[in-house]
Amino acid sequence: PTTSGLILRRKRLTWKELNERAKAFANSLFELGLERGDRVAIYAKNSNQWVEALFGLAQVGLVSVTVNYRLTANEVSFIVENSGAKAIICDESTEQNSIEVKEKVAELKQIITPQIFENLIENRQSQIANCKSQIEGDEPAMLLYTSGTTGFPKGAVYSHYSLLVGMLVHVHAIASRQTHRVMLPSPLYSAAGIAGIYCAVYVGSQISLINYDVETACVTIERDKITFTNLVPTTIQMLLASEVSKKYDLSSLEVLLYGGSPIPEPVLREAMHRFPKCGFRQTFATTETGCAGTVLEPSEHRLALENVEKKHLLQSCGRPQTNVDVRIVDEEWNELPTNEVGEIAIRTEANMVGYWNNLDATAKTLRDGWLRTGDMARMEADGYLYLVDRKNDMIVSGALNVYPSEVERILQKHPSIFEVAVIGVESEKWGEEVKAVVVLKEGENVSESEIIQFCEGKLAGFKKPKTVEFIDKLPRNLTGKILKKDLRERFN
Repeated sequence: PTTSGLILRRKRLTWKELNERAKAFANSLFELGLERGDRVAIYAKNSNQWVEALFGLAQVGLVSVTVNYRLTANEVSFIVENSGAKAIICDESTEQNSIEVKEKVAELKQIITPQIFENLIENRQSQIANCKSQIEGDEPAMLLYTSGTTGFPKGAVYSHYSLLVGMLVHVHAIASRQTHRVMLPSPLYSAAGIAGIYCAVYVGSQISLINYDVETACVTIERDKITFTNLVPTTIQMLLASEVSKKYDLSSLEVLLYGGSPIPEPVLREAMHRFPKCGFRQTFATTETGCAGTVLEPSEHRLALENVEKKHLLQSCGRPQTNVDVRIVDEEWNELPTNEVGEIAIRTEANMVGYWNNLDATAKTLRDGWLRTGDMARMEADGYLYLVDRKNDMIVSGALNVYPSEVERILQKHPSIFEVAVIGVESEKWGEEVKAVVVLKEGENVSESEIIQFCEGKLAGFKKPKTVEFIDKLPRNLTGKILKKDLRERFN
């Protein structure tokens, strides 16, 4: 408990200090009128306060609602209202948006700025010893917001038990150890960020928490002698291509965990050359399965590079993790034969309990312990899983999820647009980027830049279209459904 636990901008907290601050903060919320079971939104960049809030809220029976700090006030208002959050924790970058949210959502009673956060801790630290709560495993602990095929955000509900199981599954899958010095660049609002922080805390690793950019990552790796980190293929490519990275000693890296997509062979070869003692490990999971899914081990990465007959393994996302069952199913939940394409279903006690106040979506997604992920894939006889496409057309841009229907709803409000389809197109930098395919109303004339500008303030930056294509008519099938597959083929 007295060893260095959390490092942010050279400020160090021991595990004991972090735990005391977390308890003091969370218990102070009851004096603000919150009650056990109430939801508290965390709308901020990575910080020690974020971690303290996460663990503090869990210890006293309050429910965390994690919110992407890039979202606009309008987008956050929906999540806060849907979850019924009574308080929102913000930082300097999100404070103004939080004020706007409070004006729109009557149930939101408290805005907790960094200074208020510190004041609350100071007022309660002397009473920590008296702060105890008995938490039941089936109580809600966290809402992680995602989106379904409609594009409206849905809150994936995790109990304390499902979070614990997910952590244990993930610790085993990534071979996490106490001796690891972990750099955590993933935003804490994401499933990857939550998994990273929980696993490091469980085994007692030292954590260096950052808000990612190449130089910050390099400085941190060199300064803190980082041995373990998680990135996505896009950020790995950025790191390798950056001249900045060549100025720093990154030789301490032993494990590089990645997900979001397979890693291209040339990128892996270059990365293994730059980090010769580093093992690469890929994981696949979804927001609704927490940390649980599949894993492609370092030995399998090496085998794929050394044996031409195993080269295809790099296109796989691995095999099921320990205590996780994976199968491919059809629309009726029937298991499909080997190598047949269908939807991924995952069974694990780490799965979400359901969607917050959304029985219909829960019933469609969960059945007898199995969870449909919305991802299309095939599984080979040896158990390796190969992703084929995303059933819900979700775009993954720089490891951030963009749901086309959400962007389409905004664009459809433009007075000159008749109809629009949003797709993901290939991007060397981001993996995928957002493209809007637009049909204008008769007689209208509007530019690409005007369409993009229309999204300003209505959508987070990563969701806004990077390019716009104007066409006369969207392709449709016989039932009238837009053929986005055709659009992706045409514009990629």
